[in-house]
Amino acid sequence: MKKIILGLVAGGLMSVSASAASYQAQGCGLGSTLFTDGSSLMHQVLGATTNGLSGNQTFGMTSGTSNCELDGMGGQANAVFIKANKVALSNDIARGQGATLASLSRMYGCTNLKAVGSALQKNYKTIFASENVEATQIDMSIRNVIETNKACI
Repeated sequence: MKKIILGLVAGGLMSVSASAASYQAQGCGLGSTLFTDGSSLMHQVLGATTNGLSGNQTFGMTSGTSNCELDGMGGQANAVFIKANKVALSNDIARGQGATLASLSRMYGCTNLKAVGSALQKNYKTIFASENVEATQIDMSIRNVIETNKACI
């Protein structure tokens, strides 16, 4: 058992030291630092879950650490995250809670996840107006819902 734990820790440290990419599909934060292969679905899930559980994304975004730098993306980090996690985000918004929704809420700088989840859940049909709605449109709709409902505290 000790060998397995040591192997996991060593693997995590190698991932951290090998991480050269800044923004990952699973969002920025501890999860994107530990699980650097954003193209692997398993790493996206593990990364997003770690980000949601660790709750360090707000600090990372404010301080520019934990892979939270935008690297010239012009503030489009939320749209990139939405595009990469569209199905999971859609499911989370329909439920009003979930790791993907929590990660995105933190990317918007929101701390009251319950209020954000509730507001977005009530406006699901507006946010996901069609099956092939673009990530940038989803981002704008979410911003409008958050501002209109003053859900982001």
